[in-house]
Order: sequence, then C-alpha cells, then structure tokens
Amino acid sequence: MSAAAPEQREFAIRVAAIDDLFVAFDARPVAERSLRDEVRLWLLDEWEHVRGARPSILHVHAPATDRAVTDEHAVGVAVRADLRAHTRRLHYANPLNRRERIAVWAGVLIFLITIAISTLLDKEFTGVLIAGISQGIVVIGWVALWDPAQRVAGDIVPHYFLRKRYAEIAEVELRFAWHDAPGNVPVAVDMT
Repeated sequence: MSAAAPEQREFAIRVAAIDDLFVAFDARPVAERSLRDEVRLWLLDEWEHVRGARPSILHVHAPATDRAVTDEHAVGVAVRADLRAHTRRLHYANPLNRRERIAVWAGVLIFLITIAISTLLDKEFTGVLIAGISQGIVVIGWVALWDPAQRVAGDIVPHYFLRKRYAEIAEVELRFAWHDAPGNVPVAVDMT
C-alpha cells in the first residue's frame, strides 16, 4: 500500500479587507502603495513552504464586499512593484525617514562621545569609582548605538539574503478569491 502524495499547499494570503495589504494611512493611488511589513514577511514565510513546487499563482482571499471597490489590476501592480523594489538594497526599498536617520546619527555620535569621555577618564584618573563611572558612560554609548546596530543586524543583513526570494514572488500572478464571509467558500475566483 503506497502512501498518498501530500496535498499541494496553496500559495495564498487571507485578508479582512484589501486595504489590510497596504501601509495604513497611505493616501496614494492603490497602484503606488507599499505593502505592510507584516504582509511582505507573511508572503516570504509562505513562499518558503511552497517554493519547491514553484506555484505560479498567489491567491488573495478577501471578502466579497470589497470586490466592487477593488481595482484588481492596481492591487497586482502595487504588490509586484513593492516586491520588485525589495530586490534592491534596503536603503532603496525601505529608506529611513527623517526621524530614523536622525536617531541613527545621534546614536553613533553619542557612542563616539561616550567612548572619548570614558577614555579621557581612564587616562586622567585612577581609582575604582572613576573606573565604574567610566564603564557606566560606555554602557550609555552602547545603548545609544542599539538602534543603528539593530538596523544593520536585524534589517539590512537579512534583507540582503532575501532579495532573490522577493524577485521570485514578484513574478507570481495575483488572483483574487472573493468570500461571502471569513472562512467560507469563495463566491467566485477571478481568473484575470
């Protein structure tokens, strides 16, 4: 008795509304919007499960009530554009806003200042209390450097290794499965 082949897993995402795919508060036309980080990461995780079968379709399961107001072509353009943008270096795909750039530069500057102060204290003074203060100042510098280090280790490095996956997913066709209620069977599957 041979075991049945495992059922092929669908490459799909389910959303409560089409707008849930995109960054909140983005007032640009749908075709120009960026995917939410959670959506992009979900697609990457799902792609890893189905990648061996190389599915050619990504099904977007959404409520039928969104169908009349959804420009399916524009959604597809936005999804592909976002994924293609993420095949480039992260500072092009997801640039830092002004506040984040200031935080990075401030963190690096504070770190360098605390190192200079600590070195000056270590050279000019001896004693346990001064050594403790010196080390405390260095800890403040390391804490200030946390955000820039997180950007490198938590964002830039993983992104470098995921760029090829983004390119693979960007080539997948987008289709919509409209549902009358969450978890129910599709009302219609659009093959456009």
